[in-house]
Amino acid sequence: MEIVREWVRNIFIIIVAISFVEILLPSGAMSKYLKFIFSLIIMAMILSPLSILLE
Repeated sequence: MEIVREWVRNIFIIIVAISFVEILLPSGAMSKYLKFIFSLIIMAMILSPLSILLE
């Protein structure tokens, strides 16, 4: 249960940090690419327990 709690906490911290960075960045051509990279980071964090289970 502790592992799940830590996993959810890490996801929450990453999402809050990325949201804060998105607010600070100016909108423009790079904004679309940065949002894509940020979404890849979030997806990697969400899928990280699968790599542990597959070992």
